[in-house]
Amino acid sequence: MEIYLVVRRKSTSVFLEAKENWKVLSIKAQLTGILNVPAANQQLHKDDTVLEDSKTLSECGLNVNTAKAQSPAQLVLAILEDGEEFEKPGVTEYSQPPDLPDVMKPQTPTTAITQSD
Repeated sequence: MEIYLVVRRKSTSVFLEAKENWKVLSIKAQLTGILNVPAANQQLHKDDTVLEDSKTLSECGLNVNTAKAQSPAQLVLAILEDGEEFEKPGVTEYSQPPDLPDVMKPQTPTTAITQSD
């Protein structure tokens, strides 16, 4: 079955489609082609847990129920720094749109004023 992932690192987001039986290393291979970072220099995290290259995505808790097209599962990517240790995983929060101008906000209906004779 197909699952949908968003791999985030700082302000970068990569959306991927994968199969439940794929290994984590297969996801890293896709990221290598997109980000030009060797798989050995990548570390994928899910919920503060480092994913092992030899495990399948379903073994990591990623399946059709947790990684849907309309709500992809989020993985966080950390890159090896200076060939020594991996950076601390982190993502930049998505920005929020500005408030709508008053003229564009829904107006509450006003009651009609009636005159009495």
